[in-house]
Formats: sequence, structure tokens, C-alpha cells
Amino acid sequence: MSLNVLYAQDDNDNQIYRSKNEPNFLVRSATAADDEQLVQLIAETMPSNGMTWAFERYPSYLSASHAQYNRPDIKLVVLEENPAQVVGMMNLGWRYCFINRQADLLRYVADLRMHPMHRGNKVLRLLMDYVYDEIPLDTIFESVVLEDNTVACNILHNERKGFPKPFHYDDIRTFTVSQAKKPAQFKQYRFQQMNASHISEANTFILTMKQHYNFLPNYDFSGLAESNHPFWLGMNINDFYLMYDQNNQIVGLYGLWNQKSFKQTRVVDYSLPLKVIKPFYNLYAGIRGVLSLPKKNDAFEYLMIHSALCHPEQQEVFASLIFHAKQQTKLRRKQAFCITLANNDPRIHWMSNTTSHVIQAKHYFHSFKGNPYTTFDRNKISYFEVGRI
Repeated sequence: MSLNVLYAQDDNDNQIYRSKNEPNFLVRSATAADDEQLVQLIAETMPSNGMTWAFERYPSYLSASHAQYNRPDIKLVVLEENPAQVVGMMNLGWRYCFINRQADLLRYVADLRMHPMHRGNKVLRLLMDYVYDEIPLDTIFESVVLEDNTVACNILHNERKGFPKPFHYDDIRTFTVSQAKKPAQFKQYRFQQMNASHISEANTFILTMKQHYNFLPNYDFSGLAESNHPFWLGMNINDFYLMYDQNNQIVGLYGLWNQKSFKQTRVVDYSLPLKVIKPFYNLYAGIRGVLSLPKKNDAFEYLMIHSALCHPEQQEVFASLIFHAKQQTKLRRKQAFCITLANNDPRIHWMSNTTSHVIQAKHYFHSFKGNPYTTFDRNKISYFEVGRI
């Protein structure tokens, strides 16, 4: 443990962390009183593919974070002279998942934000001092960062003194799918909209998937039957579909998640080339039935695919699942859905049969205690829930 640590208690008995390295700032946990500031801070803009996006959590960041984590752990950097003013944040919450077929926990690093007036090494240094001093040093942290987010990549993917060492694990791609080819085998499968009687069957199917995928969330679909369960925010049981083969065996599962009530992707600005071609592209998009570009400051209209699961080698099952998801997306009057796949997932090859906008990202682990690669079975496929990244 560092000797540069002091403690105090605020009026709410909320532990405050201080480091002598940065005496003008403090670290504390988020409270309900901070929510409005967090909504503003999280909407920081990010560049990608000629657009500047804002990933918003409106109207409540605290509520939305429960859909991203089983147990959020939101740490704030505040001013020593005014601890109510938030100048930086980072979520280090826990996720319940399967690692090497065993139920386990991962700490996922996300939503690292700094107020524009306080960007720099001081806030980052304080957060890393906190991580070093207050979290067990053998903890392995997971992160996913868009390749185009060069600021976050420079912070998280380069070795820095006092920071956990970064280890590149694999690359991933998020596909925003607006069209999908109908596979020849589609009629061989039956899709059943889920209801309460299917919960046990769905949970059992998830347990079979842990043989193939690492970091698969330890889903319990019984939470869908509860009203306002925070982990299933914005979803109900009828948003899911079970997929059966000709022997009436379950071979696939997926859901469609409309997150617009709590999480939006808004276009803040376009690059000059995109501004020029946007009217022509939208005319083309209307004819082809693909995702159009919204007006500046408007949000995209799409759904997130949830738990798109099947045996990774069953391409025909996955192809039919994707086509059915496209059909259901259109019936819900949305233009597209998003799905994220690791580059080593064999199912990713079928995505060439879709009309998709593709965003690339990097999957990293971070550790103070040596290379974490040996912790994970590299023969398993990394699983990502696009709506929870």
C-alpha cells in the first residue's frame, strides 16, 4: 500500500480518498445528488468514421449504469475546495460472467470522463493512485475502446508509470445491420417469442454456451419477469426469441433492446465530406432501406441485439437468427440493429452477407501484477453484449 494515502469522512459518511500527489482533488463515490452532473459529463463527444458522436445516458446516468454493470462502482474526482463539483469520473463496476466455464467476476473500466477545464494528468493520476491504493493489486480490469477514440486509446493502451499495464487481448467489430440475406435453411427453424414458461429453458441454454464463450454474462432471465429489474432496463420478456431446430431442440436465442429511453447515440457534427454527401446518401438509404444519417443533434434510430447466441460453428443457425432479427426490427419500425462480435468468432464471416455500418474497437485487460493472458482460455471466443459495452 502507498504511504501517500489519507482518509476523511464527509457529512454523508461517504469515504473520501486523498493522495499527496494531487492535493487539490479528492476521489469519492457517486451519490444520487451527482446524477445531473454525470449526465452532462458522460455526454462528452467522440469522433468515429467522420462523425462526432455523444453517447448519452439521459435522464439518469446512475439508472443506466445498472444495465451496463451488475454492480456499478462509480468513482468521482471532485475539487478539494468544493467536493460537490464533479470534474472527472470512472466506472469500475463488477460484471457477473463465465470465465473458463466457471461463474466469476470481472471489473470493467468504462465511462472515463474529465471536465474540459480539468483535462490533464492530475485528474488521471489521482484516479490511478486510487486504483493502486484501494483495489487489490492482483485485480484484472477489462476495457473496450473504439479505435477512433484516440484520446482514450492514448490513455488506456500505452504503458504509463503508476497505471496498470495494458494487454491487448483481441479486436472486435460492431455491425449496425440494416439488411441481411435470407439463408436457404431459414424455413428449417422455428422462432418462439419468449414468455415466463421459457425462462428455465433459456437459462439452461445459456449454461451450454459457456463452453464456447468467455466473458459471457451469467444471465438469469427470471429478472425479466420482475417489474423494473435494473439489469434488464428497457426490456421485457417478449423482446426475446428462442430458436428451435427440426427436432424441437433449442439452438439459438436473441433479444431486441430499445435503449432510447435511457441511452442515446446522438450525432453532434459531421465532417465536411459527410456534410456534402449526406443528402445524396439519405436518398440512397431510403431507396435501399438502410440506416439513414440523422440531422445534426438528432439520435440514430436502431435497436441493440441482446444475447445473440448459438454454437459458434453453426453458421446456418446464426444466419437465420440474424435474418429473423432483421425482420423483427423492421416490424418494430426501426431501421437497423447493432451486434458486436470478436474477430475470432467464426460467426463473423456471415456478416459479409449483411448491409452493415462497421465500427472497430480494441479489447484490453489491465493489471498491476503481470500478464493476465494465462488466466483465460484463449481457445474460447470473447463474448460482448453490444448494449452493455
